Amino acid sequence: MRGDPALRRAAISWARGRVLFPQRLWRAAREHGGVESLLSAAPAELAEWLGSEERALTLQRSVEDSAAERWAVQIERTGVHVLTVFEDEYPKALSEIADPPFVLFAAGKLELLKLPAVGIVGSRAATRYGRDVAARLARDLSCAGVAIVSGFARGVDHAAHEAALGGPGGTIAVLGCGLDVDYPREHAALKDVLRRDGLLLSEFPPGTEPKSENFPIRNRIIAGLCSGVVVVEASRRSGSLITARLANESGRDVFAVPGSVFSQTSIGTHELLRDGAILCRGAEDVLSELFPAIGTPSAVAASNVAAAAALSEHARRIWDTLRKGEDATAEELAQSTDLPAASVLAALFELEEAGLAVFAEGGRYGARRN
Repeated sequence: MRGDPALRRAAISWARGRVLFPQRLWRAAREHGGVESLLSAAPAELAEWLGSEERALTLQRSVEDSAAERWAVQIERTGVHVLTVFEDEYPKALSEIADPPFVLFAAGKLELLKLPAVGIVGSRAATRYGRDVAARLARDLSCAGVAIVSGFARGVDHAAHEAALGGPGGTIAVLGCGLDVDYPREHAALKDVLRRDGLLLSEFPPGTEPKSENFPIRNRIIAGLCSGVVVVEASRRSGSLITARLANESGRDVFAVPGSVFSQTSIGTHELLRDGAILCRGAEDVLSELFPAIGTPSAVAASNVAAAAALSEHARRIWDTLRKGEDATAEELAQSTDLPAASVLAALFELEEAGLAVFAEGGRYGARRN
């Protein structure tokens, strides 16, 4: 539902002009009675509160900025939603941080913003262990109905987004560039899938290139959207540690996955654990801490019994095989069960529809282990 048209117009104007910054405006609003009070303040007072006459003029003229409104209409014609901080569709959790973005540009399933959410972040140069852990966590949490939020980077982020698509929680990718900019380029196919089956978010207007200074700004959105953030792998200088710090400052729980003491990508996570982060060994640690009402993975798994009872014979054989072993490709499952390839594919489709199996990284399938 759209809120006050004047406030919507103002927020779009602030985002488009890039003269006002969220930190300064929200601090002034908190100290001087809210945004409406700022809009009605005397110019001299407003200039003092915001730090310059230019910012004061920008704020006061924004409610009448028809050019900003036309700009937003043009963007929405491309299929991108323009959500301002004054509207009901804007995620409540994000609006409560110290400096929420004035506007979010979104493409995909907006309903994912209403789900409980967990951030999964980590190294771009992730090890196989890191990618596998991220995928397993994302898949299990998504199957429990939790939306997985990450930054669409290489490594851990990519593994988490891809795996989370297999569950009802889905995934939200927060970009450090405009939604129409392909970055990283090798993720173009995944981006198309997320636009359809997940959600793409950015506070940067279309056309914004991925500059290095954008990513710490992006990280506060990841932290703000979530009840907690899991760091899977991180070197000592990893940007994931910025996300963890921002999450902590916003009152979110920070989890860390332990790794090898010999791995450079585990230095950051081990330091987080030393400094008080919550140990994360799997989805159960996250669910029990953040969402006890959902139930632990083992409790959710109990509900699978009824779904399994309705399976066909071939689907039950495949599910039993997956539950007892590691993730496997359709070809490997055909060999281990001695079933025709066509029957295996049909059974896997049946299991996915029943929520009992999910498609994992590298063309492999896994049983839902909640």
